[in-house]
Amino acid sequence: MDDQWEVQGSRTRLVGETPCWEVEFVKPDGNGHKVLMPQNILEWRAAEYGIDPTDTETLLDIVLHEPHLPVEEPGEDEPQAMRYADGGPTLWEADSTVKARDAHLARVAACPVRIDLTGTELDPVRESHSPDISSVRTMRESVDVQRWIGLYGALPINPNEEADSA
Repeated sequence: MDDQWEVQGSRTRLVGETPCWEVEFVKPDGNGHKVLMPQNILEWRAAEYGIDPTDTETLLDIVLHEPHLPVEEPGEDEPQAMRYADGGPTLWEADSTVKARDAHLARVAACPVRIDLTGTELDPVRESHSPDISSVRTMRESVDVQRWIGLYGALPINPNEEADSA
C-alpha cells in the first residue's frame, strides 16, 4: 500500500546565495518532514527530460517523488552507480530524451510514496517559479552532450572539420 504524505506548506529560502524552496510534509505516522531544494531544480528536470519548463505541476511531481523512488544497492563493480529498482534506463543510459522521460515518469507514477499536489500549500513554489528559457536550453545542451559522451565515448566529428583537414 502506498504511503500518502500531506503537504503542509512551502516557502522560499535563501541558503547562502542559493535561492531555495522548503517544503513541509506530514507523513502517515504523524511525523513531520522537510525537503530543501534549489529553485533551479525545476529548470534542470525540464532540461534533462525535455519537459515544458512552465509545466510546474509535472516538474513538482517529479522532484517531490524522486527521493522516494526505489533504488537498488550499488554493486561492487560500480560502487557509485545508482540504479532504479524498476530496471528502466536512467537519464544517462537512455538513448534519447523521450525514452529517459518515459522511464522516469513511469517510475514517478509507481512511487510507493504519494504526494498530493492539488492544494494551495505549494503556491509559494508555483508563484516564484519563473523559468529562464535560455538557461534551460543551455542546461539541455549540456545534458545531451554528457549523455552522448557517456553512451558513445566522444562527440562525432564535425564533417566540416574533416573537409578542412584534408
